[in-house]
Amino acid sequence: MKIRFNARRKGMTLAGMMIVIAVIAVLATMMMYSSTEAIATAKATQIIANLQILKRATIAWYVDNRDKVQPDGRVKIGDITQPIQQFTDEQLKLASYLSHLSGTGLNVNKSTAKYDSNTGNSNTNLKEGYYRICDGGTVKTAVSFDVNGKATHWKETEYHRNRWYVGYAFKADEGLVREKIKGRLESAGVFFGTADAHEDTYNDNSAAVWMRVL
Repeated sequence: MKIRFNARRKGMTLAGMMIVIAVIAVLATMMMYSSTEAIATAKATQIIANLQILKRATIAWYVDNRDKVQPDGRVKIGDITQPIQQFTDEQLKLASYLSHLSGTGLNVNKSTAKYDSNTGNSNTNLKEGYYRICDGGTVKTAVSFDVNGKATHWKETEYHRNRWYVGYAFKADEGLVREKIKGRLESAGVFFGTADAHEDTYNDNSAAVWMRVL
């Protein structure tokens, strides 16, 4: 005796397949976004924690090396007198201070920073984020006129001995990290500024985040 089945097997329609693909794409996007958000939040937390460590290390360094700080705020190490941001981590010998605070491995005052003779400060290489110590000097532009009435310009840099800052210069692709830090400005005691911590140009769209030391 043969049993015959009239029911036919039905495959997935094109519309059904498109719906499944769309749902999978949405779920994947949500997971990716959630992962990106989590990574950015973790990086923002790490940066703030590292700034607190660097701040304590800088205070300890300042206490031990006050004789090296000049009246105009620059630092003299050996025969070299210049703003503190111009010295590398190796020249300042911060490693011993950072190691006591579990801050080993922090990339401070990278030697790849380029010195700008016009402003007397370092220019940040935004392709690679790094931590900095800066004296917060402000740059003022003075204007004069020659005998023909043509304006000539020059810049004068002022340094502030009691206005040191520690900061982190963001990488070019760390916009989301910056946004995460932006939500903690008041609670974490940090603020945004230029790459050289110029006090007269602080704004929320700047390339670095800073914490006051002195």
